[in-house]
Amino acid sequence: MQSQLKCCLALLSLFFGSVTLLQAQQQDLNVEVIVDMQQIPPDAQNKLVNFRQKVQDYLNKNKYHDEKIPPIKVQMQFSFTGLNLSTSNYEAKLFIASQREVYNPFKTGQQRFSTAFRFLDERCEFYFNDNLPFIKNDYRFDPFLSLLDYYAYVIVGFDEDSYYPKGGTRFFQKALDICNKVTSNAKGWTETGGGSKPSRMQLIQELLDVRFDNYRNGYFEYMWMGLDSLAINKPNAFRNILAAIDKISTVKKKEVKAYTPDIFFDSKATEIAEIFLDYGDRSIYGRLISMDPAHQAIYDEYRNRR
Repeated sequence: MQSQLKCCLALLSLFFGSVTLLQAQQQDLNVEVIVDMQQIPPDAQNKLVNFRQKVQDYLNKNKYHDEKIPPIKVQMQFSFTGLNLSTSNYEAKLFIASQREVYNPFKTGQQRFSTAFRFLDERCEFYFNDNLPFIKNDYRFDPFLSLLDYYAYVIVGFDEDSYYPKGGTRFFQKALDICNKVTSNAKGWTETGGGSKPSRMQLIQELLDVRFDNYRNGYFEYMWMGLDSLAINKPNAFRNILAAIDKISTVKKKEVKAYTPDIFFDSKATEIAEIFLDYGDRSIYGRLISMDPAHQAIYDEYRNRR
């Protein structure tokens, strides 16, 4: 679906000037891996000498989409926090940020990207052995490789959702299938009970829950009808962005324990504030604060810019 929509975008852009059609790529992800090992002892660090390259190769060389798509830009940072001596499992925090290009039919100015998915997973625990082969297998659960596959599918799902209403459903379902294969109380996968961050199961269940359809529809409207329309019809794009934000905010007010609206606003607040610098009426920031009060400081900062 995403590839079809991107082709449509390229064809539409012919009405605004000549453009070069993006060439389809076999590679789904273009992942940059960053590793922070300062908190673990030197002998544990030595066992991770090839970790960065092996993770990059695994994610960049495997297929997660069933079509050819332009590679999605992703940054993953593993911050190792400990080593469980009894199990030889590493403990880490994983920060994930994926981006997609903002559509500009005129190809003027600098190429612009927008965050599609940004998340900090603070509960990663896995066994890593440099001698073990990295082989993708969606039918078998592996504490480490399944973690990589899970977030790869989530990333592709968010990318698809940004081009088509609920377009990422089949990829979110694949992420849920991974969660359903967890056979033990593996850290970060299926815990419940609240907290500021969801388990992987909670995150994906929320994305697939019909109660959150307005969140996903609002996400699509923000990205496709809002950001991608700014270069074509700015007043209409502003209206679409405001309507999308209001829709996502309403979900948060109705489902007070929801995680996905918070993930959206945490990653988008600065971008939203920056967009409305060109709105022409600084009172709009008051409306943004009413929809996203958690980021009032950001909106106040941009409202007072000269």
